[in-house]
Amino acid sequence: MSSKRPLVLVDLDDTLFQTARKMPEGTPRIPATVDGHGQPNGYMTPVQQALINWLLASADVVPVTARSVEAYRRVKLPFTHGAICSHGGVILRADGTLDQDWHGRMAEALRTFQDRLPALSEATLRIGAALGFSLRGWVAAEHGLCHYVVTKHNESDDAVLSTVLAEVQARGLLDGMHIHANGNNLAFLPDGLAKRLAVREWLRRDRELNGERPVLGLGDSITDLGFMDLCHMWATPARSQLAKAAEGLIHA
Repeated sequence: MSSKRPLVLVDLDDTLFQTARKMPEGTPRIPATVDGHGQPNGYMTPVQQALINWLLASADVVPVTARSVEAYRRVKLPFTHGAICSHGGVILRADGTLDQDWHGRMAEALRTFQDRLPALSEATLRIGAALGFSLRGWVAAEHGLCHYVVTKHNESDDAVLSTVLAEVQARGLLDGMHIHANGNNLAFLPDGLAKRLAVREWLRRDRELNGERPVLGLGDSITDLGFMDLCHMWATPARSQLAKAAEGLIHA
């Protein structure tokens, strides 16, 4: 069945909700996500909750997230139109099942990175240890396919990750890859993997089914601009990484 409602493509973390430590003291915390034990670990403000309710009532809302499928399923918001997960590596259908066509395309695009990504993760942790930093990291994978490398600092010091990134780049370990860096989250992604690529495919299919309709993109990170730029309009939270970057350009 076709839809003429607006389509909203929305990043999740730090756009619709965030961890408690990122919220001002005294702000009401409305649970939005849970951890692996079922305990709340992500929260909306009342304003974010009102925004989400408005979007869900007025538009077809599709999450576009770096979260794994497992982590996405721990988001306790009533999305019903499918999702894009793992930085664009996975497309979920409206019924929550894996889009096999996209998975096949990703398998081909990422074929040459299957051995390289685990080695890169190990090398990044070794570099951090040599610099005296306590890091944790892993390879994000879905359905047997390695997607990208994640590295975090155990004491959430963003400057530490910037130092580690500079050393990884200096050693030439990121050829054919791009970087997502926002707060205590450093990710190395193959060039064939991006939210933008998955959103482009989603929009192609959507136009075939629904024709032209308004498309709005929401996200907080500079890298989110890659998929938001495919939309008719986009927005970002005040004081987000993207908002600060735009403000810096305006007042430079």
